[in-house]
Amino acid sequence: MNKTRRIALYIYLVLAGIGLQFELGSMAEKDVTLEAGRDLVLNLAVLAAFFLPFYFLIKKLAKKLSVKMIVLGTALFGGAFISGWLSFAGNSLIDIINSNFIKDPAVFNDWTNALTAPFAEEFFKSLTAFAALYILGRKDIQSVLIAGLSSGFGFQVIEDIGYVSRVTFGGQYSGSLEAVGRIAGGLASHTLYTAVVTVGVYLLFSTAYKKYRLFGLWCVVSTVANHFIWNSPFFETEHRINIVVGSLFAFLVATFIEVYRLVLKEKKTDLEI
Repeated sequence: MNKTRRIALYIYLVLAGIGLQFELGSMAEKDVTLEAGRDLVLNLAVLAAFFLPFYFLIKKLAKKLSVKMIVLGTALFGGAFISGWLSFAGNSLIDIINSNFIKDPAVFNDWTNALTAPFAEEFFKSLTAFAALYILGRKDIQSVLIAGLSSGFGFQVIEDIGYVSRVTFGGQYSGSLEAVGRIAGGLASHTLYTAVVTVGVYLLFSTAYKKYRLFGLWCVVSTVANHFIWNSPFFETEHRINIVVGSLFAFLVATFIEVYRLVLKEKKTDLEI
């Protein structure tokens, strides 16, 4: 590891240290009852029942693509403790800017999540993935895919823990129901978002994959649009059958499948060469 990468690693760890306090410190400072603490453990166990299989799936995928586990671990750690608080800061900054243009409080509240998260979160999650790749000296598209998956997964884990913890400590709603709700949305959420965007950005700027630049642009734009619609009022409905949710889910998964097929194709080409 050269000097520049060592400096990058140090900055990475500093940012992660800030994130550890930001994400977990506030929970440790809460004055909660024994019952609330027990409920939190049970609710987090519900999340773990979903997270663990997902983690092992990413691990298996990394092995299939011949990507070292350090790529998965480094990007996952950064996704959990770097991209989260940076996204929070980015969302807050965009909110301040938007408040100067959107004067109606009702309109602002309805659209604030759609106008912030898709841009700040996707930027910082993919940036974290690329930072991990730079530190580790990895440039192959297989590592890019795994880093994107891992960064998004780490972000999703911490975000879901935060949501469930707030609901559990708040006492107004069932933390278990919140956990189930997070799982329902998590099947096609940050993990796949970041994987698709990260590979898309890589294809846009890589000189070795010029022929895929249009597809790379599609990956970035379509995913940000997907996230935008997911956070917008269009997503909300009083009916249990939500066509928008189904369409967004299918659209994202289909795009990820195409990304995965491309990565497999390029891996096979590299082996033949």
